[in-house]
Amino acid sequence: MRFRTTCPVCASVFRLGADQLDAADGWVQCSVCGSAFDARPSLLMEDGSSIATEPQAAEPESGSVAPAQPSAFPFTKHGPEEVRAIEQAAREAVVAPVPGGIVQRETALDLPSIILIDPDIPVPDDFGPLPQIGSTPDTSVTPVSSAPAALAAPSARIEYAAPQAVALPVASSVPRRIKPWVWGLASGLLLLALLAQMSYFLRDRLVGQWPQARPAFEQACSVLGCTVSLPRNLERLQIIGSDLQTETRSRLKLVLTLGNRADQPQAWPMLVLTLTDQRERPLARRSFAPSEYLEDSQRIAAGIPPRSEQALSLPLTIREVSPMGFDLKITY
Repeated sequence: MRFRTTCPVCASVFRLGADQLDAADGWVQCSVCGSAFDARPSLLMEDGSSIATEPQAAEPESGSVAPAQPSAFPFTKHGPEEVRAIEQAAREAVVAPVPGGIVQRETALDLPSIILIDPDIPVPDDFGPLPQIGSTPDTSVTPVSSAPAALAAPSARIEYAAPQAVALPVASSVPRRIKPWVWGLASGLLLLALLAQMSYFLRDRLVGQWPQARPAFEQACSVLGCTVSLPRNLERLQIIGSDLQTETRSRLKLVLTLGNRADQPQAWPMLVLTLTDQRERPLARRSFAPSEYLEDSQRIAAGIPPRSEQALSLPLTIREVSPMGFDLKITY
């Protein structure tokens, strides 16, 4: 059997069953305002009608015990007089106006909840402390009725929704300011690292432009395990004279004089020899490294002395070629 009751504090209407009333002797807690109250004084049927009571049975004869008649409220411990007083107070009770934030609907929905909170109305975060309900409620409390008025059977079902979560502001952290001298020190260290990197990878070019810096670079390379190459400036090298001599039909000899016009030693270049015919068309071409026209490795490592001329001789062997001329160039 289903019943309905009204909260005396906020006038919210609830539906409940007989088993829920028996669980705490009729005491319930409002899910809207949180107050605890006895649901039996304002108890009505589910459709809003009052609870019917049965007439009292005839008094038993003296000396005999009459069987106990069931009360209109099988789940309460009130007598018939108290039940009639409760029903009279429920009929005289006035339905309080719907509080703000509660929406009534014309048609009932099959939902487990019965109160619908308007989402546009702010909901407090703290509902206060929960009431303490004793194990044996005081049955001597008389229900307080509102102003007398006609009790209308409500046909609307009241529902409620969960309150919306409130987003909390996030405190922004203030960045720590770095001191200016720290920036200056870091910039200086980065600049020194960049200069050291450039000096390492461009050491040959820097020594070629500033010969007086060679001792410092050679000393640094002895620690780092690198080498400093000799300058390679073709503009300061010159072929002063060259001649291709025929010794036999298959053997030739190239004779040349190479001059260094620079004020510092330079690396030995490569010789590119091209054999041509009468019309100066190339018949064969060959490049010779310093190790092919110089036999002394120390002389190769020392380079061409500054402001000097070096005579060179290179024997050649040819096959199936009859050159009538030649062209000689130097390169690195």
